Amino acid sequence: MKKVDKSISKVDDIKFDVALSFLGEKRSYVSDVANILRENLDKDSLFYDFDYQSQLARPNLDTLLQKIYSNNAKLIVVFLSKEYGQKEWCGLEWRVVRGIIKSKRDEQIMFVKFDDTKIDGLLSIDGYIDANISTSKKVADFIMERVELLNL
Repeated sequence: MKKVDKSISKVDDIKFDVALSFLGEKRSYVSDVANILRENLDKDSLFYDFDYQSQLARPNLDTLLQKIYSNNAKLIVVFLSKEYGQKEWCGLEWRVVRGIIKSKRDEQIMFVKFDDTKIDGLLSIDGYIDANISTSKKVADFIMERVELLNL
């Protein structure tokens, strides 16, 4: 779960290729995905909260996270599960995701689902990766494919 390299850049100023939004209870799976992504992305191209703990331990974290997810990430990967919509921080991140969808920037969002729970704002016609049948390696591969397409 630890970061491979230490960031010397201010998290406020980094333009990430990928930002991960997830429930803490799913950290083990998401951490595996993050480790694989770090092997394939440039330094400071992945926003994973544990990689920037010293910079996230501050007042007004909510506004910083809004900035990262809405303006500083090319792709937001949202790991959805039953509890996701019920948690405070996930709720904040979900509001940003819904704003991006409202702005018709769908290519910036990728859903990975752990279950079939109904989440406000998520429709049955929205596409997703099924985490129950996709390994963390496969999910990371799908994410890298999307990053490559966004960089064309």
